[in-house]
Amino acid sequence: MRVVAVLTGGPSSEHYVSRWSGERVLESLDRRRYNPIPVVIERDGTWTVRGVRKPGPLEAVAALRDEGCEAVFIALHGSFGEDGTVQGFLETVGLPYTGSGVAGAALAMDKIRSKRLVATLGVPVARDLIVPPTCEADVQDALGYPVFVKDPLGGSSLEVVAAHDAAEFEAAVARLGPGCDALLVEEAIEGREVTVPVLDDEQGRPEALPVVEIRSDGDFFDFRNKYTSGVAQEIVPARIPPTVAERLQETTLRIHRRLGLRALSRNDFILRPDGVAVYLESNPIPGLTPNSILPKAAAVVGLDFRDLLTRLIEGAIRWRGVHNERHGASRAQALGRRAVDRQPGVLREEAPLEEGPAVLDAPPSHQG
Repeated sequence: MRVVAVLTGGPSSEHYVSRWSGERVLESLDRRRYNPIPVVIERDGTWTVRGVRKPGPLEAVAALRDEGCEAVFIALHGSFGEDGTVQGFLETVGLPYTGSGVAGAALAMDKIRSKRLVATLGVPVARDLIVPPTCEADVQDALGYPVFVKDPLGGSSLEVVAAHDAAEFEAAVARLGPGCDALLVEEAIEGREVTVPVLDDEQGRPEALPVVEIRSDGDFFDFRNKYTSGVAQEIVPARIPPTVAERLQETTLRIHRRLGLRALSRNDFILRPDGVAVYLESNPIPGLTPNSILPKAAAVVGLDFRDLLTRLIEGAIRWRGVHNERHGASRAQALGRRAVDRQPGVLREEAPLEEGPAVLDAPPSHQG
């Protein structure tokens, strides 16, 4: 039986969402295969292991090693948990962990740089402005209203505000600006909200799961829509033509690779009336609550939640072993993959090796 730590909480605004995800993971793990250790990072940064407070994270890791911990299931959301910070710490102490690596997580969490990188694939992205948090931007001339104002390093739609006029824009900047180096202001795009989850198969090959259509109560898929049962409709599979769904899946796999993501992700788009899918963002650690999208999409293709968790844990341990064996191997060996359709509703890649994120300079101040 493997000993696995389930890491929840964290200092971000998504602390309680993370706790919900962690509770569901702990409830659903296959106890015939795993002995879970609950690890909570409190809002003040304190770590507790099985309810026992530790002086610091290194002492928490020592306690995990004393119990023979083989892997860490990251059920953290938002800053610290999704932005490469905790991944870097776990790399340093040598513990395998679920989800993307340091670079992939950090890049996907940065909405500005990830959009710029995805655009290099030829994927349409929303027009935007990058503004200092105290700047009076001429949004009307640049984009027109309505717009969405975002903390580019925020998550779970807690740091997203819709603005329909200049007064609402000023209020959004006042709310989101403190603590931010810059704000991302995006045009509002008419169309249907769709998202494509990605999950590795048993061999570590990324699969694009069925496209999910989201019908929100309000301007967009905000925190209330995401985490309040019955508020939003999540239609799996989306009611779109098969050719459109397959094109979205193919695009999503390209984005997943380009950002250097692995194991799982969720990738959001607006599908315009003309059939063009406009990329919004990628989430390196999608929610794992009862109302979350990735578990629903996985269930449609026959993967229940317990088996989904098993796949993530075993994949993390396998990837660590393969990575250690192949450390220093030529990057050319990791390329040359192609996508093939192997199961109805699922698009899978041929090879398990990750391409890794490309290098991208700092973003320009305006994209028209």
